[in-house]
Amino acid sequence: MDPKVSVIVPVYNVEQLLPRCLDSIVAQTLHEIEIICVNDGSPDRSIDILNRYAAQDARICVISQENRGLGGARNRGFEAARGEYVLYVDSDDWIDPDYCRALYEAAREADADVACASILKTRPSHSKWTIHYEARQEARTPGDRFRIAHCPPDFYVMNKLMRRDVLLQLGLRFRERVCYEDVEYMMRLLGECGTLVTVPGVVYHYMFNASSITKSRQTPKKQRDKYEAHLHFVAYADRIGLHLAPKYRSVTRRLFEWCGLTLLKQKECDGVRTWRLFDFLPVWRSRCR
Repeated sequence: MDPKVSVIVPVYNVEQLLPRCLDSIVAQTLHEIEIICVNDGSPDRSIDILNRYAAQDARICVISQENRGLGGARNRGFEAARGEYVLYVDSDDWIDPDYCRALYEAAREADADVACASILKTRPSHSKWTIHYEARQEARTPGDRFRIAHCPPDFYVMNKLMRRDVLLQLGLRFRERVCYEDVEYMMRLLGECGTLVTVPGVVYHYMFNASSITKSRQTPKKQRDKYEAHLHFVAYADRIGLHLAPKYRSVTRRLFEWCGLTLLKQKECDGVRTWRLFDFLPVWRSRCR
């Protein structure tokens, strides 16, 4: 019998945090799950930890590949998935014991394609809610799905249980070797899936990891990836008639930095580009070609 949920865990260079993540998944009260761990060319001892856990739990499948980035690791895990629903968990994060059961049962009860949980972001000094659902809600239109999922600004894929057949029908895959790969994935899912349901009472624990790809220092490539992803999102929103507040229509590109300080930014909104010195003083404006 196929599992109810495929939990996909991309793994790269997280040997210190990986056991906590795996312990939280193995301990799920929903036992009918498969745990697909993709070792994405990790140079540390993560593979040894994965193999040790797999030897103790037959539900764990370990796949190793050359490094393809977070999107490539998620795609490889999805290719192996057999579950009715799919869940992505980053290997430096962890989930509540009843997480899979609560999301799965809510999705089945609502006949939902997507079930969303709260996200609690944890730093060494404190924790705070990124997304906090205190009540169950259902959304059946694109506008309601984007609003209830807090998207934008939050294009998180990790706190969402997703029906695998819908992902296959939409042909959804993550872009590989880029940052901000969640943006285009989530915009398509929320724009084109069926019912979305929120699930209060269970939490995705998002560990703020300063060494992770998304939290490490901005580089020209990361800035370009973010710029392009958000341009695509604004164009997609216009195509499906999704209303965006002006602050979400404005796409930013950093043009020049010095000692970590952004001196010049380009903001693009509705076909107009504005260059701002220190991000507040407009110095030039032009029409996009």
